[in-house]
This record gives sequence, C-alpha cells and structure tokens, in this order.
Amino acid sequence: MTLITLSVTRPLICHPEAVAVRFTLPTMLEFLTHFIERYGYLAVALLVTLEGFGLPLPGETAVVTAAAFAARGSLSVTGVFLATTLGAVLGGSGGYWVGHLGGRRLLVRHGHWIRLDADRLARTEAYFQRHGARTVFVARFIALLRIFGSLMAGVAHMPFVTFSAVNLAGGALWAATFSAVGYFFGKNLSLLDQYLGRISIGLSVLALAGYFVYRWQQQKARKSVASS
Repeated sequence: MTLITLSVTRPLICHPEAVAVRFTLPTMLEFLTHFIERYGYLAVALLVTLEGFGLPLPGETAVVTAAAFAARGSLSVTGVFLATTLGAVLGGSGGYWVGHLGGRRLLVRHGHWIRLDADRLARTEAYFQRHGARTVFVARFIALLRIFGSLMAGVAHMPFVTFSAVNLAGGALWAATFSAVGYFFGKNLSLLDQYLGRISIGLSVLALAGYFVYRWQQQKARKSVASS
C-alpha cells in the first residue's frame, strides 16, 4: 500500500483550538482525512449512515481516522463514538426499510447478479425469520454483510422493534471497538504506520471468516428447514 506524508494543520470547525497534526496515511485516506478535518462529527455520522444505505464507503476507516484525530486533541473520542453509533443506527434502519418496503421485489428482479435466485432467497428469508436478530448483530462487524443483513431483516419482516434493539446494540459495540482502535493508534502514530498493512490484512481475514461462518449457518438452517 502506497503511503504519503500528509500534514493536517487547519483546525476542525467543531474544535477551533485543535492542535496541528502531522502523520503518515495511505493515499486512499486523503479524502477522508480532509473531510473529517473540515466537518468533524457530522462527517463521521454521514459516512457511516451512507454506508449503511449500501454506498461503497469505508465506514471503519472513517471511524478509525476520526478517533485518531481525537487522540491528538482535535475531537472528543466520546463525540466520535456517539456520531458513529448514530450513523450506524440510521444507516441500518435505512437498509431495513429499503428491504421492508421494496427489497424483495428488487432481489427477485436483480438477485441473479449476486447469485441469489428465488430458491436461495426463500431459504435466506427462512433463515432470517429464525436467526435474524443474531445475524444482524454479528453482521455489523463484517463490511458487506452488515448492509445485506439490514436489508434482509426488512425483507423477512423482522419486527422493527427487535431489529432496532439489535441494531443499536451492534452499532454501539462496533462504534466502541473501532473508536478504541483509532484512539489507541492515534496516541501511537508510529505504530499506525508500522502495522497499518497488517491491520488491513487482519480485517480482511476476519471479514472472510465471517462470510464462511455466515454460509455455514445458512447451510445449517437449510438442513433444519428440510428436515422439519
């Protein structure tokens, strides 16, 4: 991963007395850094919310970047946590209502693009009706699955009260986890530069493992439905 040295000297509008920060970030983070620098908590909440609606935005990266700013005094880590939790709840709820109001028609018409035919869609709905709450909670920590999880919870007509409780719990834990990671490395920026590649690989491995666990649970649910 190509690295550049990026100087952040302009204070955040939400914290005018912020100190200047100079650190090394991957090129792909340059936009996020400037966006969060300019708009602070609003940027974090907006990015996480839009990711929840299905846009391909790096939610975790935005949270870690904002928490690193907090570690340097530009933001409050509590504020980052609250903004992230708000974005997670709003984004997840948006995905739920997309699925609830028209997601099934969308998947029936275009599901073949993700190899989701009518039979697989029916099995997935049956799975979510039995294990939806647990799946939504776990999927929050897996980048692509958290979007699909919220959507399918709506398609399967999971009670919104149940979904909201699980969405809030998972979103808050996710926000706390990545806020803590960003804050720790923000206090130790040399470690961030040294281990950033390993962290990216580790997150990819976790996401892949989560995907295989998800597939295993689907197969288990399919066998359970077939035997009943």
